[in-house]
Amino acid sequence: MPNIKHKVAVITGSTRGFGFAIAESMLEAGAVVAITGRSQEAVDGALRRLAAKGRVSGFVLDVRSEEQVYQLVEDVTLKLGDIDIWVNNAGYSNAAGMMLDMDPQDALDMFMSNNLGVMQCTQAIMRRMLARKQGMLVNIYGNGSFLRPASPTGLYGTTKAWLTSFTRTLAKELKGSGVQILGFSPGMMTTDMLTSPRVVGERGREMLKNFGFVLRFLGQPAKYAADKLVKTIASDRREFTEVRLFKPWTPLLGLLRVGWENLTRTGKAPGFELHYQEAYQPKFLK
Repeated sequence: MPNIKHKVAVITGSTRGFGFAIAESMLEAGAVVAITGRSQEAVDGALRRLAAKGRVSGFVLDVRSEEQVYQLVEDVTLKLGDIDIWVNNAGYSNAAGMMLDMDPQDALDMFMSNNLGVMQCTQAIMRRMLARKQGMLVNIYGNGSFLRPASPTGLYGTTKAWLTSFTRTLAKELKGSGVQILGFSPGMMTTDMLTSPRVVGERGREMLKNFGFVLRFLGQPAKYAADKLVKTIASDRREFTEVRLFKPWTPLLGLLRVGWENLTRTGKAPGFELHYQEAYQPKFLK
């Protein structure tokens, strides 16, 4: 992949899950990679696992801190050189269940990470990319990005709907700037965000009663989506594009695959654990 080799790529939230898989795929393609995580321990652990794959550096970053974001851009540039690719991956889903059962604080926490963090990172890196008239910004979409109901992860879906609007607006405003914008939707992945979810309320419990089956026929390894992302970054020349791995025929293919695995006894359901809690009750209600 000649368009990735030796390029400097920053991936936020990349000490585990999809972000880690992206870092792995980037390194395998020859990129120089900067990973980030909220703790030094997490960063060091990820670096040990990635060190043999290529040139990788790690940085502690909480995307909710504007100061840390701008410092990261400075630190990476000084250590690795001008940043060619920035992947806004940091974010999470903190609960599944009905929207009316959710704690408003959960919504605020998720917005601070999934949305405010993306905005701050984008503003920081665009100051460099626009000055150079080159570079690529990648925003990771998710359930809710294409404005369909996102149950049972409605709060998470709401943050991803915001992200889609933000990305499309940014692409319109930066048209002709020389900077590429990519919105990438990886589909359902078997990362710990899905294999160990927090389930809120009785209605949330009911909504996830068939979760294991859904995870088996729709879930893909994070590395599969990461390889697709890196291939897109390397080959796409458009100023703005959106890529969605989940296709209309994906559920049918998943069902056929599971049926074949059951027939041949070659497959198994991914392990998962649901963590239940009561629905939110405002403390001032009598």
